[in-house]
This record gives sequence, structure tokens and C-alpha cells, in this order.
Amino acid sequence: MKFQDLDWNQMWQEGRKGKSWRGRKKEDWDKRAPSFAKRNMESLYAQRFLALLQPEPTWAALDFGAGPGTLALPLAKIVRQVTAADFSPAMLKILNQEAATVGTNNIRTVQASWEDDWQQLDIEPHDLVIASRSLSVKNLEAALTKLNNWATKRVVISDRVGTGPFDPDLFAAVGRPLAPGPDYIYTVNLLYQMEIHASVNFIDLEQKRIFTNRAEAMESCRWMLHQINPEEEKGLARYVDQRLESLPNATVALTRRTPIRWAVISWHK
Repeated sequence: MKFQDLDWNQMWQEGRKGKSWRGRKKEDWDKRAPSFAKRNMESLYAQRFLALLQPEPTWAALDFGAGPGTLALPLAKIVRQVTAADFSPAMLKILNQEAATVGTNNIRTVQASWEDDWQQLDIEPHDLVIASRSLSVKNLEAALTKLNNWATKRVVISDRVGTGPFDPDLFAAVGRPLAPGPDYIYTVNLLYQMEIHASVNFIDLEQKRIFTNRAEAMESCRWMLHQINPEEEKGLARYVDQRLESLPNATVALTRRTPIRWAVISWHK
């Protein structure tokens, strides 16, 4: 078999069939929007991702899968214009509220999904196109092609490395096997077959996460599990209590054994 004979898009699709994590619906993300926004506005991930962008001040940027503005809001301070697109109206509502609060007036929000016709939604090509931790799609090749077509200068995406945010110890604690599915290396190889030679950098996050209280830590971990039953809930509680420590400022810290790593994949047009 030759490298050219491999269909990385098909292998990616096949690999996703057995993964433990099931993609959430728009309604799920709507419900999670407030807590997600709270945890991500000052995230170390956002700081490190933005440091790798190096955009020009005159650029217009499209942030697809923008969520509550984790990247769009700080990016708007750097570039001329930002279009923030997401399929969750609740996420975009929070983004708009935060933009109004801080006086940012160069962000346009658009409710859109990967499957939508971006032209009909008046999403024009942008100098910079980013998709951060949002490549949970049915057809990876189609999504990458779309990002590439909508960029005039540069594309920057991030994809999971290994288990990424999914903690193997959490799944073991509730008695579930962890099958994370295909990670960034499929994306890099698929891009190569698309004759796109991308650069890869990595973001390593701290293994300790800060929460307001135990209930918030429990809910954050519960999000990783789909339709948890009462017995699994007991395992989840044991997992959290074994790793939770109180901090002097009345918050709590949850420490996981395995680090979280993201691959930042970028290319110039």
C-alpha cells in the first residue's frame, strides 16, 4: 500500500464511529453557554492560541465556532474586523453582551453551522480564518476545504492531541472505556493530501483547573459523560473528591494526572 492510497477523510470518519464522546446538539451548548463563557474568558488556552496567530492590524478575521467570544473578543482588539460565527444563539448572545460591556464595536456575529451555505449568510472571505476546538464535523475534508476557501491569507485551526480534554482516569472511575477517536494527525495528513503543507505547534495546558465550588467541578466533569446513571454518578463523585483541594480564596482546584494538549495547525494561502 502506498501513502497515496490512504483515504484520511474516510479513516477519520470510521474512527469517529467508535469514540466515547458524542457531539452535543445546539440546545446542549445553549444550556452550557453561561458556565462555558465564565470558564473561558480568561483562559490560558486563549492567550497561547492568540500568541500563535500573529495577525496584521489591517486584517479581517473569521472565527468559526466562536462560542462566547473566547478568541473573538481579544482578537477584535488586534485586527480591523472580526466575524464571529457559531450555531448556538445563546453563545452569540453572551458574546454580544460582553462586546457591548467592554465597548467593542468591530465584531459581527452570525448564527451558522458547518453545513450552512456561508454565502447565503453573507459571510465573505476574510484575511484570517480560525476554527478553534470546533472541528466536530461529519466531513472533515469538506470543513477544511471550506475554511481554506474562505481565507485569503491564513488559516489557523486547533485539534485535539490524544485524549485531549477527556481524562482517562475520569472514564475509568465511572467504569467506562475511553475511546477518544482520531486526533490531529489525521487532520495534518488529510491537509497534506489536499496539497496543503501546514505548520504544527502545540499548546500544553495545566493539569489543575480552578472552580468556584465542588458542584461546579462536578458539573464540568459530568459534561464529558453522556447520560450518566446513578452508579456512574457515585464514581464521578469519588473521582472529584480524590482530586479536589480547597484554595485560600474560597475556590477549589481539581488536578488531573494526564496533561491536556492541543495542536495548532496553520497554513498560508
